[in-house]
Amino acid sequence: MKSLFIALILSTSMLFADGGGAGFDIMSALPIVLMFVVFYFLLIRPQQKKARAHQELLKELRRGDRVVTAGGIMGTVDKLVNDGEITLEIADNVKVRVVKATVTEVMSKTQPVTENAKHVAVNKDNAPKLAISDPDPIKKTTAKAKSAAKPAAKPALKKPTKPTRKSK
Repeated sequence: MKSLFIALILSTSMLFADGGGAGFDIMSALPIVLMFVVFYFLLIRPQQKKARAHQELLKELRRGDRVVTAGGIMGTVDKLVNDGEITLEIADNVKVRVVKATVTEVMSKTQPVTENAKHVAVNKDNAPKLAISDPDPIKKTTAKAKSAAKPAAKPALKKPTKPTRKSK
């Protein structure tokens, strides 16, 4: 029993001889710090950029934009109801009220209204005036119509039929 007690004392003194748990080792925390850095650059930062871009997309949303919602509904923004809702026109005279945050993509944007567009010159018939830059636009349209009216060069080929067996 005495030898067991001496062995126990010697083994415990050997454990603490090298300073086993008496301080903080920076090398033991380094893998955890490296994992956090990798997660930040691969997961957290790109997600923040994506969220920021989505917020910017929603902020610039205006009437007339063609959009796609998270549910796959495609439509034209008819009305901005409030900060969180919009009205989409998904077909002729079919309007749906959706949450603004569900808009995932803007397919086509409308041009913002400018002062020049507000004051369109109109003639006596209340029809907008057309500015013609080409002195003879009729020649171009007739040339396009003639080229479009040309017949196809190759006629459609008939599908060959299977030969039938003659009976004896």
